[in-house]
Amino acid sequence: MAQTTWQDYLKLMRDLTAALETLTQVERDKNDAASQGDLPRVEECMKREQVMSLSLRGFDQRRDKLLGELGLKGITLGQLEEHSPDELQLETKAVVEELRRKYKLFQAASQVARDTLEVNLRAIEQLQDRQAGDAAEAEETRKHHQTDFRA
Repeated sequence: MAQTTWQDYLKLMRDLTAALETLTQVERDKNDAASQGDLPRVEECMKREQVMSLSLRGFDQRRDKLLGELGLKGITLGQLEEHSPDELQLETKAVVEELRRKYKLFQAASQVARDTLEVNLRAIEQLQDRQAGDAAEAEETRKHHQTDFRA
């Protein structure tokens, strides 16, 4: 029974890896959209992120449940290999390494997207400040050049 449950746990880790891969692509799409100033596409990516976030919470709950069933509550990803059945140790190691690799890729893509959004947000704020200044200057000029027809 424990081996089947261990296989279930490995499947969950593979599914989580695939979800991280999808989330990484969303981050790349968001970065691309932000770089192009495509606000509707950025918003669409952010909605996809929210959906994925809920999915990740579900993974976390299933992970906790399976670890409990395996008697490994509180075991970290790094400790997983040493607790795996001998015949599944290599497979466990490969799954853990792939998950870590995908997580690092996600972190990098997320940071790039965040940086791009911050840079573009600053640029938008500066443009708005300039436009507000230009509008105020135009209003002041208009007031000085306005003829008073009151008698």
